[in-house]
Amino acid sequence: MKLRSHRGAAALACLVAALCSTVPANAQPPASAQTAMQLMNGQSCAVHEAQEFAQAVAQATVPTPTPTGSATPLPTPGFGQLPNATSQLYATPRPQPGTTAGASAPPIPTPTPNPFDQNQPVFITRGGSTPPPITPAGKIAPAASPVPTGLPTLPPNYIAILADKVTGNTSLGKPGDAVGNVHILYGAEEIVGDRAHYDGLRTVTITGHPFILDHAKDSVLLADEIRFDTIDQTAVLTNGRGTSSQGVDRGLVHFSAKNLHTDADGVARGLAPTVTTCENPRSGYHMTGRNMEVYPGDKIVIYRAILWLGAAAVFFLPKVVIPLRSVEDETQKPKYFPDVGYDQTEGYWIKTRTTFGKGPNYYGYYILNYFTKVGLGLGYQGYYVKKSGHRTANLYFYTINSKLTSSRQNNIVAGETENFSQRLRGNFQLNYTSNYGPFTNIPANTQLNATVAHNSLKTSQTYGFSRSSVGSQASSDTFSFNDTRQFQQNFSNALTFNLSSSQSSYGSIASSNSTAHFNDQAHFTTTGADYLLTVDKNYSQQPYGDNKIPELQIRPYKFLPHSLIPASATFTVGEYSEPSNAFATQRADLAFVFGPAIAKVFGSDFSGTVNVNQFAYGTGDLKAAIAQQFQLITPVGPHFVNTISYNESNYNGPALVPFQFLDTQPQQNSKNAQDLVRVFNNNIYNLSLGFSTLFNAMAQPVSYQLTAQPSARSVVLLSGSFIPGNDFGNGGFGITNFQASTPFGHDATVQFVTNIDWKQHARLEDKVVYYTKTIGNCYQLQVLYNQSQKLVTMSINLLAFPSRGATFNVGQSGPLIPTTFNFNQ
Repeated sequence: MKLRSHRGAAALACLVAALCSTVPANAQPPASAQTAMQLMNGQSCAVHEAQEFAQAVAQATVPTPTPTGSATPLPTPGFGQLPNATSQLYATPRPQPGTTAGASAPPIPTPTPNPFDQNQPVFITRGGSTPPPITPAGKIAPAASPVPTGLPTLPPNYIAILADKVTGNTSLGKPGDAVGNVHILYGAEEIVGDRAHYDGLRTVTITGHPFILDHAKDSVLLADEIRFDTIDQTAVLTNGRGTSSQGVDRGLVHFSAKNLHTDADGVARGLAPTVTTCENPRSGYHMTGRNMEVYPGDKIVIYRAILWLGAAAVFFLPKVVIPLRSVEDETQKPKYFPDVGYDQTEGYWIKTRTTFGKGPNYYGYYILNYFTKVGLGLGYQGYYVKKSGHRTANLYFYTINSKLTSSRQNNIVAGETENFSQRLRGNFQLNYTSNYGPFTNIPANTQLNATVAHNSLKTSQTYGFSRSSVGSQASSDTFSFNDTRQFQQNFSNALTFNLSSSQSSYGSIASSNSTAHFNDQAHFTTTGADYLLTVDKNYSQQPYGDNKIPELQIRPYKFLPHSLIPASATFTVGEYSEPSNAFATQRADLAFVFGPAIAKVFGSDFSGTVNVNQFAYGTGDLKAAIAQQFQLITPVGPHFVNTISYNESNYNGPALVPFQFLDTQPQQNSKNAQDLVRVFNNNIYNLSLGFSTLFNAMAQPVSYQLTAQPSARSVVLLSGSFIPGNDFGNGGFGITNFQASTPFGHDATVQFVTNIDWKQHARLEDKVVYYTKTIGNCYQLQVLYNQSQKLVTMSINLLAFPSRGATFNVGQSGPLIPTTFNFNQ
């Protein structure tokens, strides 16, 4: 495989390490890229071996044609010139663009005729001469003295063949052989084998367990025989096969093909390929195809691929793209296996996704779904990023000729972000949906959003337009404008204006409305307080809401600074109106927060907070509200914790006077208390019991939750409530949620969630079973059964490219296991 050269100290270190590694003549090639790199970077390569190699290059005797005319002897490359060894080890240059592959490149001008022919590789026999002394650390190596020796200097982009022994005549037009531990060095790659035969023109044939190492990409290609073109720097591999660790989370990508060959750009192509991420494809999976292309460090493309599960062909894909780079975006992760399943409404179905892409600038996937009761669904989702970064776009389209509705249903989602300049940006989104699923019958929904934003050092403006419609029944249009200005470091202003109109028609009833909303906030800060002046006003054909015309809010930074309890205050005063009842008056609000007060009380942790609001109105009405929250946490020993919480709210004054919507208060005060008892023993078990009271002489439900871990790989969770008494048959245990996860055989797990209805003789309802089985440390079989949705799903998740769509959450919000997989349709 030919990859582009990477210059620099790192490449030089790999090059020197490869040349001083000692590989027996009968050694097998490494089985993986990691092993190959260990060979390249083995610890056996000591400093003195590198010196011996440099001396060997300097003293190598290479047959050369006799130049015409007098030649000035060339200087001997000394050890101090080792950093330029890369340019000293190559003898055949790569053709330049515009030249014929078989033609010789123009000779590199030198002060004297070059004794090497540029179409001829240089054969170097390993020597054992005494190396020059090592330059001490921190010192500068002395410059090489131009002692005339007659030895040539190898120009850049030439090829060197290093071996234990060279036989035959290696002059141009005459064949020769390199035998024993053969290394052919070119670009960032190296061909290793037991024997190399040069035909005297341009081809070197390497045999004896040959393989190609790529120092830059950590990959290796193996073959029965490699034919290397010294002019084009391309290679043809007989029964070529290879491995790569790039782009996979676990294991390696293994691939092989007949007539595998590489071009000058490093792209490998072959016929009848086989690709897998399993160490044992027969017990796992593999893919075959008509032909294959390998782009090093980017991707593997297989055309007319057939997916095999063991010895059975299970699926056909016209094109498969396997990334050889790290992929975090789920939309770029390859998905080869189809998902199959059944549900009551759609019948039996099969869903598949085929990825495509030419790198990070354009990628996506095609969707192919088939439902026995619905029909065939086709989709496309593509992402485009302009190389300059000025434009990003995405398009999602899905269509299905539904048998259920006897009509074609479509989903379209399109978006674009345009960076017109460094300060001007636009964003456009379109969403059209007509496929709402089999359980609903809603007209097509369309949403359109467009935003243009301008940002400068101290100002920013945003212009927006949005439209939404539900068939011909309802529609609305909204225009928006935002302006933010930073006049000084402590003074800014934000203005927002929205104008919208809406129409709706349901049968014979039709309505319309137009509204406008204006909001302006001036923010000013000083060393002692924060000031916010707000003007907020609504205009509408059908009046609603409250208007601030205007409102001033003051927050002092320090309030009662010497108080034992932390305190803060907010003072608000302004003119307010309610357009719906044509009422307006002044209003003042004094808000205080005392706390949180934290203290230790006989080994317990106490915290408390009190919120106080005092309202005064221009009509002479007064209101007040006090809210209190207290908590006491008491640990008793290492396995018991008791938490008592108390909340109380008190109100004084008229509830709906003078405003009907502003500062409304409940008709009566309220208080409640909770007691949470928790008994635990590390991760083995955790039992929580919750008791509560509303102080109304009525028993409240007792909540419970038990989490137990019987083993390191299993967990059980029970949660529900118990209602004391038996009023109207509602007492006792109600519904208990049961969740569990446990191993189920070798590399297999069963996760189960259900509701236990004690009123129905402990009947299990809403059952969900999730079974996972890892096969051959290669892929994971996932089977899901959902009783409430009458759904059965089977999917295969490759461990090399794991999907993060299905997750397992214990004790978190939401279900323990996914109720369905994340399918794109």
